[in-house]
Amino acid sequence: MVNISLRPATITDIPDLLPLIDQLGYPTTEEELATRFSEFVALEGYGVVVACHQNRVIGFIAWSLSRVFVASKLRYHIEALIIDEAYRGQGIGKHLMTHFEALVVSCGKPVLIDLTSGYRRAAEGTHDFYKALGYKNEGPMAKLYLRKEIS
Repeated sequence: MVNISLRPATITDIPDLLPLIDQLGYPTTEEELATRFSEFVALEGYGVVVACHQNRVIGFIAWSLSRVFVASKLRYHIEALIIDEAYRGQGIGKHLMTHFEALVVSCGKPVLIDLTSGYRRAAEGTHDFYKALGYKNEGPMAKLYLRKEIS
């Protein structure tokens, strides 16, 4: 793995986050991303951490918090995890996930972490990456993800 540092993202990171968002498959403008970022990180339990190599942002993880009604747990949803294409396969994603898991464990409450990963990402090995970290969708708690967009 290349030498990286992790830190909370700031609004000044938006130009560096833009190509990463595009690599995720969600192209947007700098202005739109800046607005979304500002609104997102202002919410309690929401966050973005960037991975930097030589002071350049090369990846990030973003999460949101919600409470679980059917159990006495907090739910953190990983909204996005992306490493720049040039740096993938070097353990940076695992480092971000480990950092995030340590953050949520420090809250001192039982936690569920969930995420979604599109079928299009399977060929890149993304699903295998998550499974290797212990994330699964099997057994009696397997889920079906359904979505409806309303304008």
